Amino acid sequence: MKSIYLLFTLLLQCAIVCAQDYSQVIEKARFLITNHQQQTNIPGIQVAVYADDSLIWSETFGYSNLNEQEPLTKNTQFRIASVSKPVTAVALAKMMEQGEIDIDKAIRYYLPEFPEKEFPITARQLAASTSGIRHYQEQDPRYNTTNYSSVIASLEKFKDDPLLFEPGMAYHYSSYGWVLLSAVMEKAKAQLFNQIMQKTWDELGMTHTTFDEPNKQTDFKSVFYIYDNKEGRIEAPKDNRSYMYAGGGYLSTAEDLAKMGNALINGNYLKQETVSTLFKSQQLKDGSKTFYGLGWETGESRLSTPVVYHGGSMSSARSHLVLYPEENIVFAYLSNTGDRVFFNDREAQSIAELFVNEKRKSQQTESFDLSGTWKVNTTSLRNKKSKGSLSLSRTKEGLFTGELTFKRSRKKKSFPIVLADIANDTIHLVGVSPMSFDVYLTRNDKKLKGYWLHDFNVKGIPEEDEYWNAREMVCEKIE
Repeated sequence: MKSIYLLFTLLLQCAIVCAQDYSQVIEKARFLITNHQQQTNIPGIQVAVYADDSLIWSETFGYSNLNEQEPLTKNTQFRIASVSKPVTAVALAKMMEQGEIDIDKAIRYYLPEFPEKEFPITARQLAASTSGIRHYQEQDPRYNTTNYSSVIASLEKFKDDPLLFEPGMAYHYSSYGWVLLSAVMEKAKAQLFNQIMQKTWDELGMTHTTFDEPNKQTDFKSVFYIYDNKEGRIEAPKDNRSYMYAGGGYLSTAEDLAKMGNALINGNYLKQETVSTLFKSQQLKDGSKTFYGLGWETGESRLSTPVVYHGGSMSSARSHLVLYPEENIVFAYLSNTGDRVFFNDREAQSIAELFVNEKRKSQQTESFDLSGTWKVNTTSLRNKKSKGSLSLSRTKEGLFTGELTFKRSRKKKSFPIVLADIANDTIHLVGVSPMSFDVYLTRNDKKLKGYWLHDFNVKGIPEEDEYWNAREMVCEKIE
């Protein structure tokens, strides 16, 4: 009887997922991504979305090689920069489950050759960026040319440096902390770190994830680009990532990353209590939250729902992985350049929220016609009065898209904009500048009244800088 009930439940869940139509939401996400790509001249982008344990969207935009005009495929490998940290955290969590490492032991228990510091450090503190191990320094070369044959060898860059603070007393984001953690993992498991990671990827079915090894040839690896003031996008110089694999040196695909995120929130790889440990904000010794778990940023989204995520940024790549555990939504984004991209955590979450809203069915049928041109009165970021216009029309796919013309900072410009959602009679529009901005309007007589802002809230922490406060906006339709 139990097996019949379980089968019925699974079939019902499948029917719900299959019945969910994400086509219009995908069009909105595509609109935002392509407009951002055009404004910032990104050669290639890869995205993937999971919803309710199913891959509902996987798409590529542009090229893996500009000179050869070689289109991207879903298997093209990108640098994932600091999204490597949550990937490493999954392997760490599996070791925790199997009793192969105690993350609260002092690391010299496993790695006695690491120089003794003035305070003991634990693996938990390394994963939480509360260890006092430093991050990069301004004087570091932009591109590394030294090849390290092992994770132990790569410790030489920072192993003799003093701690920045007593571990557990402060939060200080540190990629080198993850390099040290990989050496601890290697010693604790008595297995090479690359073997630990490869086993993890094999078990998760991440078939296109690997180390960004300097001399390893692959048919799937994208060319990477930086920005040059004279020539635009040019091929990035060689960069040897062997000094920081665990913290920012993997290659992967959007599908592989989204698949990993989906496995975590659906309990397909780790126990839920282990996943909760990864996602839970760590606390400092004074009791304050860091809003960083073990390799994952964590907090409350502007939709008042838990969100865990991580971004990665380097001159030759930009990466994002965003998870909404309660709504069972995972969004992954990769690009093959990072210079002058402006696709940050807010932009990634804005796109992911489109799918969350669709899941919640918050969108309403418009109670009045949004089509047409509206006169706009608002103020710029510099608090100067600005007059402009808002033009909206319905596409053949049923989207309301158009342009908002106004003075955002110094100059009046036109920005592409799309209707993201209508909920509780509030119209939510998202524009691309290329940073995303939000417009919230409600109907008042024959006018639309509300505000616009650049919303940097990605954790539930209010913005403190008054420069980014919301600006009032009034729109009056031109008959």
